[in-house]
Amino acid sequence: MKKIIALFVAAIIFVGCNNNDPAKRIEKLEKEVFSTENAIVPEVASDLVSAYCDFADANPNDAMAPEYLFKAVDVSMNLNEPQRTLFIIDKLVREYPDYPRTQAALFVKAFIFETKYNNLNMAKKIYEQYLEMYPNGEFAEDCKASIENLGLSPEELVKKFESQ
Repeated sequence: MKKIIALFVAAIIFVGCNNNDPAKRIEKLEKEVFSTENAIVPEVASDLVSAYCDFADANPNDAMAPEYLFKAVDVSMNLNEPQRTLFIIDKLVREYPDYPRTQAALFVKAFIFETKYNNLNMAKKIYEQYLEMYPNGEFAEDCKASIENLGLSPEELVKKFESQ
């Protein structure tokens, strides 16, 4: 009888530990969020962002940490949470500047300041930061064009492109 109880307790502990596995939690939440069968539930998507960030905090040396932070940027952007997105981007840039997708995240940061906050001075600073960090980066030309066109209305942009 003691062996049965001991096995039962061990099974409960094993199941409990597996439920706390951050990777399994992420996998479960990703299935819920990215399922094509249902509409995205913002609360579940927000939990996924938290799970990504929690994993990166707990496992900063894991190869998945920067990838999960980048995914957190994507999901939080789609949740229209610019402040949270900026916080995650700052962490990604600070802790994983050499991760290939960090470039895209930094460009998104400038874009948020430009479009969501209409803070053109900050957007320009971040575009310039991108060019300093990644002078030959994937978005370098986009940053240069964005700096050149900051503050132009859609009509002014059309006129500018027509004249070129």
